[in-house]
Amino acid sequence: MKVWIARDPSKTAVALRPVDIGSRPHRREWGSVVDVTPGPPMTAKAADRRAKFQLLLVLMAASYFCTAGGGAYWWLILLASGAFMMAIFAASSKAGEPGKVVTPELGHYPEAHRLLTGPQERSEFDRLLKLAERVGKTQPALKRLVDPDEAGSLLAEAVWEGAKSLARKEEIRAVRDDLKRHALEGSGQVSRSRLDLLQQQQRANALWKEVDAELDKLRSHLSTAAEAGEAFIRDRELDDTLNRTEKALAKLSTDEILGSSLASEQLADETNAVIQAYRELNELYGGKR
Repeated sequence: MKVWIARDPSKTAVALRPVDIGSRPHRREWGSVVDVTPGPPMTAKAADRRAKFQLLLVLMAASYFCTAGGGAYWWLILLASGAFMMAIFAASSKAGEPGKVVTPELGHYPEAHRLLTGPQERSEFDRLLKLAERVGKTQPALKRLVDPDEAGSLLAEAVWEGAKSLARKEEIRAVRDDLKRHALEGSGQVSRSRLDLLQQQQRANALWKEVDAELDKLRSHLSTAAEAGEAFIRDRELDDTLNRTEKALAKLSTDEILGSSLASEQLADETNAVIQAYRELNELYGGKR
């Protein structure tokens, strides 16, 4: 499984199909997650230089075709050149604009896409993604403990489940806000409609708490996996260092050195913690699709 993420100033797209940024994308890939954000916009000076260079190429091409026997079709060459020039000027005028999210397969695969537009949910997703990236950065060092492909797919699955929960939370937020607005307008009144409104508010609040609980559980498991992986890497590096220094010190002393064995015991504990963290992630999110 692979997940694509694209973010621009107005929305975040999370999908099981490729998504991108319209212009100058900055792409990062870790595990089975592809994260695309807008790159720095082109400066006006750079855009002007590019436009002049492209115009020069168009004029050179038009001149070549005219002199190579295309004189009879000068009007067609002129029209084509004009169209190219207009396209160049249009592209140049938009060069300084930030790239926007592009979802080419949204119409064909709507269930494979989740769009987040609310600032709260987008911020929550960014925090979730930072946790997931911490997990992803440790995975190359854990390949002897967990299968890299399975670990990458599992992490992508967790990110996708988080996006689904946040998209659902965004919808619930809209319903809650709508109900709250009507509740304020009719405050002080007692009627059948008022009772129905209060009942729907209770249902919306219950759904809100349910989604929050799902997200809290996901964050907790990702945090556990990240911390276990990072601790394993630290202790493995320490164990390697102590093994080297133990050999060096053994040449200088006949005293028994216990530091390395203690570090090895700690490394074994961290190894078990990593395996347990991935086992719990797999029980929650593995094979959901």
